[in-house]
Amino acid sequence: MTAGYAVVDVETTGFRAGGHDRVVEVAVVHLDPAGTVTGEWCTVVNPQRDLGPQHIHGITASEARRAPAFADIAAELATQLAGRVMVAHNLPFDLRFLTAEYARMGIDVPLSTTSGLCTMELSDRYLWATARSLAACCEAAGVALTDAHSALHDARAAAGLMTCFLTRTQPAPPWRELVRDAARAPWPLVPAGTGRLLRRGTGRQAPSAPPAPAAWEDIRLTAGDLVVFTGETHRPREVWEQRAQAAGLTVQGHVTKRTRLVIAADPDSQSLKARKARDYGIPIVTEDAFTELIGQAAPKPA
Repeated sequence: MTAGYAVVDVETTGFRAGGHDRVVEVAVVHLDPAGTVTGEWCTVVNPQRDLGPQHIHGITASEARRAPAFADIAAELATQLAGRVMVAHNLPFDLRFLTAEYARMGIDVPLSTTSGLCTMELSDRYLWATARSLAACCEAAGVALTDAHSALHDARAAAGLMTCFLTRTQPAPPWRELVRDAARAPWPLVPAGTGRLLRRGTGRQAPSAPPAPAAWEDIRLTAGDLVVFTGETHRPREVWEQRAQAAGLTVQGHVTKRTRLVIAADPDSQSLKARKARDYGIPIVTEDAFTELIGQAAPKPA
């Protein structure tokens, strides 16, 4: 008997799947052919770069630092998807990111929009929603949606929509051949990873890292010091650069051994700049701490 459906949601650092952006969380909810939930799987993923819009997906840098990289979970994720029709709300988005992540490993996976199902598109046919967003579709279908932009909660909500559509297409959905074909589709061998997973909220302590040379309260800035900003700051980057320059500091676009300070919305950031700063033992501070420091900045010695 065919396995059914793998309802997927990914949270990402941005929208450019084939570029700099990466997956930061992925969830899969299994449905049997009748639409009954048979299992679920989820993990935070270390994108090995800054996390992008953390105010949207809510994943902290300390969680990401503790999480496995995509290569560590790729094999297990493949077992979650193989033999099933992939389903997602806005399927092309999730497909682009998953295929791009596997492509970075040199693996071509059998995922495509023609072999999957998009609950956003199906809503045009089977729902009378005011909009096509996940929230609007869930409201129209009477499906619970809590903690939006959590991969697992969004995948559960999309699975609820899929169950609704399966109920409305009984006794046999018009896409039943997709289910049959997915059960037969061969998957490439994916190298085994660590098998380690991390659910968000299951521990926010960062792993051990090289200690900063001093607590931020002990840092003293002097006019002319080199500072670097990294990641998406709460205030616009231009505002911070202007404030730094007004305090007599020099803003750099990259980290060198002469950099005095790196400023990030989240000091646990995994951006390249933050990782380089840790390698050099350069302090990384929050925006609030930087505000205090520039208020105490000393003039450049004569």
